[in-house]
Amino acid sequence: MRVSKFLAATSLIAAPLMGIAAAQGADDCSNAQPISGLGTFAFDNTGATNGGPSGCGNIGDDVWWSWTAPSTTDYQVSTCGNASWDTVLAVFSSCSTEITCNDDACGLQSTVSWSAMAGSTYLIRGGSYSGNSSGVGSIEITAGGGGSGGCANPAIGPDVIVGGLPGISNYGATGGMAGYSLGTTSCNVGDAELLWISNSNQHPVIGQNIYRIDGGRFEQIGQSWLKHGFTALQQGLCCNCNSSGTGTRLGVGCSDPYSSGLNGSQSGLGPRFQVNAFTGAFSYPFAQQGQTGDRVFKRIQVANDDIDPSLNPSATYWGESQYIAPDDALAGNGFNNVSYVPLSRPGSTTNGAWRLNIGGATVREQPAIYAWSATTPTAAIEEINVPGEGQFVAGSNVIDNGDGTWTYNYAIFNNNSDFSGESFTVPLGSNVTVTNPGMSFPLYHSGEPYTNLDWTPTVTATDITWNTQSYVVNQDANALRWGTTYSYWFTADAAPEAKSGVLGLFKPGNPGAQVFPTEGPGTGGGTLVIQNYCTAVPNSSGQTSTMIASNVDLTLRTMDLEAVNLTQNAFGYFLASLTQGFIPNAGGSQGNLCLAGDIGRGVGGGILFSGPTGAFDTLVDLDQIPSPTGMTSAMSGDRWHFQAWHRDSVLGFATSNFSDGVWVQFP
Repeated sequence: MRVSKFLAATSLIAAPLMGIAAAQGADDCSNAQPISGLGTFAFDNTGATNGGPSGCGNIGDDVWWSWTAPSTTDYQVSTCGNASWDTVLAVFSSCSTEITCNDDACGLQSTVSWSAMAGSTYLIRGGSYSGNSSGVGSIEITAGGGGSGGCANPAIGPDVIVGGLPGISNYGATGGMAGYSLGTTSCNVGDAELLWISNSNQHPVIGQNIYRIDGGRFEQIGQSWLKHGFTALQQGLCCNCNSSGTGTRLGVGCSDPYSSGLNGSQSGLGPRFQVNAFTGAFSYPFAQQGQTGDRVFKRIQVANDDIDPSLNPSATYWGESQYIAPDDALAGNGFNNVSYVPLSRPGSTTNGAWRLNIGGATVREQPAIYAWSATTPTAAIEEINVPGEGQFVAGSNVIDNGDGTWTYNYAIFNNNSDFSGESFTVPLGSNVTVTNPGMSFPLYHSGEPYTNLDWTPTVTATDITWNTQSYVVNQDANALRWGTTYSYWFTADAAPEAKSGVLGLFKPGNPGAQVFPTEGPGTGGGTLVIQNYCTAVPNSSGQTSTMIASNVDLTLRTMDLEAVNLTQNAFGYFLASLTQGFIPNAGGSQGNLCLAGDIGRGVGGGILFSGPTGAFDTLVDLDQIPSPTGMTSAMSGDRWHFQAWHRDSVLGFATSNFSDGVWVQFP
């Protein structure tokens, strides 16, 4: 932590009722500097360090503030006009949970907006893109969207976004399916009025989705039909509203609320298949207009088992909504129409269905797949922009199973591509064994014509591919259509490395398969792999002990194991386990135990002595690796973890320490 300094801000003029403060910000989230109220807050991020990953941009040289919302409304933080270098901003609900972020909103400066709850504390993080620049600047905190006569930095033309997801209706269950609907408040953040003409094809349609994150996997578990807009109110959730004076147009900077009850009103819900999300065109009157049905008809349908707390004890849930409007799409503003919100699960039921409630602030202008990277540090997100057409967003998350295998999880969200997705391919490294390939998708229902057939996985020596039926075979195949997310997964015996994923498109006239960065298996179990892991604590010599595994001879069934940088003249021994772990100060030691599960002691012959060199080594018989139940053999495909324990001394008191760990993947 560097020494905090304060900058004079006497030259900063605040708007009426808005405070002025000079606050540099803290270098660490855990020690975020408290600020309060609205106004301008100066900072200097020179010499600041990097506080970790972010959902957009790579924030470097960042500083942190802790700020409590004075009321329940929307707030904006901006560096627009307040810095001369490339800034990035983000807002967090905790040090590990990002709500929203922005890189370039106004040139190289940034603006973030979010829906806040009165009395809730939020963490504001400001820095530079990839740590490439730093200096003096300021952030401005305002209520609403800021600006005068509309939104600050409006898009050209009408631009509808989901400004808030304020409520959810729980309708109960029918046939094992639960019905829900989400309330939505739209905002026109463009510089022109948005058409909202009922009984025509010149109004927005509103889709709603529900997602689950569980065990590191992101899945869409439900979708609704589309609410057709009928009247635009002229309110000011996001920005200063310039009323259109009529319900047939949403004014510049204005917002329009639709309650969850309205969005769940079955007679006004139309199918998705009649909408081209990229052009915004749709049929009117729409299919099954005016029709109603049971509790789940046309509403967000989720399998009740997917919410059941006993079946999904650690799952988190997320709601998402998307507006599609013809004039918004025509203006080229159809890429920011999706927002999401966390959902809470109280554990109670309504008419046999598990309840869901709104669980936090709306994250604007991002699909729910970004909740994956915001809550899972190992998840990565990539945008796929189809030339001349729509957009997909792909995510990946690889989980080390600790047994020589990794689980590869993928998800692809179709934002607004009418071409849709037909196939998904992940390249494989050499000698990779793939097991348990799977996929999931939200079911079409209530009369949508698309099939709900699983995609077929095909594994070859070079890749794994999932395919649906081609357009020629079935125009109503279960393609990855707009407003939906499909998830894919498999297990492999190879660690991840950078790969190029391939998304094949479905409808004719498309520009061809889209290639994008992702993670995939590298070299598989057919090759010997040795890798150090875990962090050692310095011992009394001032060094960190290091493991070395070498000279693996699969014919003689032997390998060399060595620990270096130990305390001199210390006793110790080697440990082994098939399971990786991390336990600080295990057994009263000052070091970290990097193993778990069934741990064997005395690998290679029992107690060893480091002598004046501060090292000991042994020849390991690969058929005589100790375990709590006796000797065992290293088998093909096994991943064994090794570590050294040794005596140590601190200020004359005898204690112990550990080396780092090393794992060996046997071919």
